[in-house]
Amino acid sequence: MSDSSKSVALEFFAQFREDCGVSSETVQTTSRTAEELYTELDRKYRFTSQRKAIRVAVNDALTSWDTEIRDGDRVVFLTPFGGG
Repeated sequence: MSDSSKSVALEFFAQFREDCGVSSETVQTTSRTAEELYTELDRKYRFTSQRKAIRVAVNDALTSWDTEIRDGDRVVFLTPFGGG
C-alpha cells in the first residue's frame, strides 16, 4: 500500500444500498476528503441521489464534505430521511 492509499470501510443504506447492490464494503482509495471519495464512488456506482441533498458521516459523526479521510475510517453517505 502506498503512502497515499488508505483502506476505508463503507456502509450503504437506503438508496445507496440499492445503487451499489451491497450494504457494506472496504475500499482502497487515494481520495483525501469525503467529497473526493464520494466522487470516486459515484463514478463507479452512478448514484441516483442528488449530491446536494446528501450528508456524510465519518466514524459515526456527521461532518463536512472537506473532512480528511484517514486509513481505517468508516464512512457513510446518507440520503434525506424524515421522522414522525
